Amino acid sequence: MKITQNVIPAVRVASYALSKPYYEKLGFRELWTHQFEPGFPTFAAIAREEMQIFLTEHTGDCAFGGLVHFYVPDVDAVHLEFQQQGLHITEPPGNDLGPTVRNMLMVDPDGNRLSFITVSCE
Repeated sequence: MKITQNVIPAVRVASYALSKPYYEKLGFRELWTHQFEPGFPTFAAIAREEMQIFLTEHTGDCAFGGLVHFYVPDVDAVHLEFQQQGLHITEPPGNDLGPTVRNMLMVDPDGNRLSFITVSCE
């Protein structure tokens, strides 16, 4: 069964300018940004392939320390990609969620948890 995702999670960042390079190393690219006027908080959309999230500096949008799950075809390949980028991997790929679920955890500079998951059909 193919699931089409129509929900976009938002994660809180203290500074979009400082968070953007981290997310670029994760393979995300900026789609757009919005500020009501210069000096106001930034709200941005970023994407890695078909996976999109919002990064927000707005205090009322959400709290630091969120958790987002990203389903990827091969979490071990993503792990290698992140190692080559010199990123700190909080929890390397493992099967702690069950024998058919392989997951890896990253934590961004603002304490948001990013879980990359591959589910096999075995």
